[in-house]
Amino acid sequence: MIPVSNRQRRVKVTARDVRAVIAAVYAAEKAGEPSISVALVNDRVIRDVNREYLNHDWATDSIAFSYEDDPSPDAVTGEVVASAETALRVAEELGKDPRYELLLYVAHGTLHLLGWDDETPAMRRRMNARADRILCAAGFEEVSA
Repeated sequence: MIPVSNRQRRVKVTARDVRAVIAAVYAAEKAGEPSISVALVNDRVIRDVNREYLNHDWATDSIAFSYEDDPSPDAVTGEVVASAETALRVAEELGKDPRYELLLYVAHGTLHLLGWDDETPAMRRRMNARADRILCAAGFEEVSA
C-alpha cells in the first residue's frame, strides 16, 4: 500500500484518489509496482522542505525525493511532497478545480521519481502534458471551478 499523509485541510482529496493517480502513473510508464509515499502539505511546510533540502526559500507545487542512488523504473522508492495551498491558489487564478490541480502535482512528482525532468520550459510543458493525459486516462477530469 502507498502511504499517504494528508496534513492539509484546504483541498478535499482522498488517499484513495492519490493512490489511484500514482498507480496510473506507474502503469502508464510501465514502471512496475509503486514503492513511494506521499505527503500533502501547506505552503509553509513545503517551503521549509524546499529550504532544508534544496536551498530554495520559497513554496513550490511539489518536490520528489528518490531514495535510490540510481533509480530504475522497476524499483523506485521515494517520496512526493505536494502543496495543497499552492494547488488552491493556482486553481483559483486559472479558474480550475483545486482537487485536480493537487492530483496533477502528485502525478508530476511521481514522474520525477521515474526519471522525468523539467529543467527547461519545453521539458516542463511535455511533463505536465504527460501528467494531464495520465490523470484523464485514469478517470480524473479537469473541471472549471
